[in-house]
Amino acid sequence: MSVAVSAPGKVLLVGGYLVLDKSYSGLVFGLSARIHTISTISTSETGAIVVRSPQFSNATWTYTLSSSENGVSVKHVTDKSSSNNTFVETTIRYVLSYLSLPKIPSSEITILADNDYYSQPTSAVPLQRFSNQNVPLSSAHKTGLGSSAALVTSLTTCLLQTYSPAPLQLSTPSYLTKIHNLSQVAHCVAQGKVGSGFDVAAAVFGSCVYRRFSPSILQALPEANTPRFSQELREAVDLSWDVGIEKTKIPKGVRVVMGDVDCGSSTPGMVKRVLAWRESEKEAAGEQWDELERVNRGLIDLLGQLSESSHDDVRKQILDIRKNIRAMGVAAGVPIEPEEQTKLLDAVSTGVPGVLGGVVPGAGGYDAVAFIIKDDEETVTALKEFLAKWDDGKVKALETREEQEGVRVEQMKQYEGFGNYLKLS
Repeated sequence: MSVAVSAPGKVLLVGGYLVLDKSYSGLVFGLSARIHTISTISTSETGAIVVRSPQFSNATWTYTLSSSENGVSVKHVTDKSSSNNTFVETTIRYVLSYLSLPKIPSSEITILADNDYYSQPTSAVPLQRFSNQNVPLSSAHKTGLGSSAALVTSLTTCLLQTYSPAPLQLSTPSYLTKIHNLSQVAHCVAQGKVGSGFDVAAAVFGSCVYRRFSPSILQALPEANTPRFSQELREAVDLSWDVGIEKTKIPKGVRVVMGDVDCGSSTPGMVKRVLAWRESEKEAAGEQWDELERVNRGLIDLLGQLSESSHDDVRKQILDIRKNIRAMGVAAGVPIEPEEQTKLLDAVSTGVPGVLGGVVPGAGGYDAVAFIIKDDEETVTALKEFLAKWDDGKVKALETREEQEGVRVEQMKQYEGFGNYLKLS
């Protein structure tokens, strides 16, 4: 039997940079754009896992596996046309080492991404679902929805469902916590042990107010396939982490619309510069972060009790948040809300009725914009038309919207129309 799992993307509406410190929080919404993972146990005796991402060129990876007391060794069988996929390889290594199976059956895995994860060409004809990008994965232009976290969470859950002796229901809280902890470990290792983990939390639990776990939990783990690796990995994953996850949802009557700027910023570089500034200017930076936390929590509280009469309060709160973010960016010498984005956000907020405000989400920069708007067709249409005329249409409203639900098991029936095209087993 095949197993299908999907996990959502994310938008960190407020809390960029602050979520790196467990003393502060961030508001992250899951998104309806999902990454799907479909696995089938193979009859092959090769003892290998074959992973395909058929929307991209030369995107097939074959891994041979061997077990030992120190974990599962995963070797990428390379050929001229295949590149490395660190996130896939690391996730397979960590999940199977956690399970410590005496024998690992071969399997075939297909990964599918909803279209909004990647910048799409303008077309009068609607794109089919899971459209072919016609480029290698490394050349695809991401829209900043958290594809790596959604991929790792989706793949982690799919592998657990496929290979666990007795797969559990995702509604079981302890199982979701296990998925979260294991996905956080794999994602953190794959991206070089940086980041706060809010994107993985949203992929697992959906929309939430997030406060990060202690970095020491992961820093204490030994390197893969060294003595005691499997045992210490299991112990760490099965622990109760000091993470704060408060489930939330966008209030009725409003929605989030993401804008793809198709430009791109170096998030790790920006984070390093902000943290260096915070270290060198501890007192001033501390005051700035405390003030940002205050105004961020103000918006979170407003959204929690939103009514038509409080829309103006939301507008003012968003402007206050943006003012503080720009001040932090100037102090740190980092374009968290670049001038071009400021002009766009101001123009949309004042020029499109029904828009409560917009922010440059996450770490900021040129990657994306997010708008909180009234949830009606008139406002959505007006926003799309405004963006189409802005800067020669370089900013495109994505179809994805906020979604409360996190990782979930999917019904196979929805993929039947893609069987031949996507080589599903």
